Parts: sequence; structure tokens; C-alpha cells
Amino acid sequence: MHPDFEKLEVLAREKEEENWEFRTYLKWNCKLSDKKLDRLVSELTDNVWADIDCASCGRCCKELRPEFSEKEQQRLAKRLGMSVEQFREQYLKYDDTEDELGWRTRQTPCPFLDGTRCSVHEERPKQCRDYPYLYKPDFSFRTIGMIERTFTCPVVFQVTEELKKHLAFRYRGR
Repeated sequence: MHPDFEKLEVLAREKEEENWEFRTYLKWNCKLSDKKLDRLVSELTDNVWADIDCASCGRCCKELRPEFSEKEQQRLAKRLGMSVEQFREQYLKYDDTEDELGWRTRQTPCPFLDGTRCSVHEERPKQCRDYPYLYKPDFSFRTIGMIERTFTCPVVFQVTEELKKHLAFRYRGR
């Protein structure tokens, strides 16, 4: 059963303590090597993605502000028929906070979101292409980010739930 896109935040909040306990389990009690865990997460991600269409959700585009590299800015500006300076002025803001250094969309939702679909999908930035980072190696070292993403991405939420089942994780509660 996949989470309702509209109720995802509520479902993630209900699972938050359990997910923190699961993080501890992955770090200290999971018997799989990091490589095997990464492979399992990839397999589960493939299975979950077969049933969830990102383009019918768009939650990430409604809530996150991706970073745009210089090349990505040039590519999108060209597609939109404007200069990089015009593109920045209209769509981006330079974020210079310690952990957010770079050019990001000015606001949420993303200005390129059209309903639940990306209007510049083919030219979207790498951060959008890679999101939600489930295929990235070293899953066990990125669990804090994954817990945070259960609130935004139904795929991450469902993969986390499937991973718990597969590993026979039992929540003890507090």
C-alpha cells in the first residue's frame, strides 16, 4: 500500500520516532554490509517506483529549492530565450547560508512546476535528476536525510517501510 500524497506528512510524522529507532538499527545492528544494504535499497526503490509516478506527485517541487550550477543556468536560460542574468533575476536567488551556498529557486513551489509536472524536465538541474538520492551509495550514512525526505517523497517513505519489513525490524517504541 502506497502513501496518499496529500497525507504523506501526517504519515511520516506518525512514523518519525520509529524511523529514528530504525536509523539506530541500521547503524549498529543491521547484519548487511554497506554494499548489500545499498543493493537492497536500490532493488526496493525499483519496485516502489514501478507503482509511484513522480510526475503525479510533485511534492519535491512544491517544497524544495534546488541548486542550479552555472552550466544548468546557461542551458535553461537558452531554452527560455533569455540571458543568464535575466534567468537569475527572474527565477533564482543566491543563497549564501553556510549549508546552502549556491543559486537556488527564489521560492517554493518551483517556478517550473506546472501542476505536478516539471515544465523543463529535460533540462532540470542535477539535484532534481538525482532526487531523492536512493540510488546514491552509503545509504546507512545518509539516514538523517532519508528520514527528512519521508515527509516530502512518497518513494522514500515507502522504501523505508519496505526496508523495515525486509530486515524484519521491530519497533520497540519509547
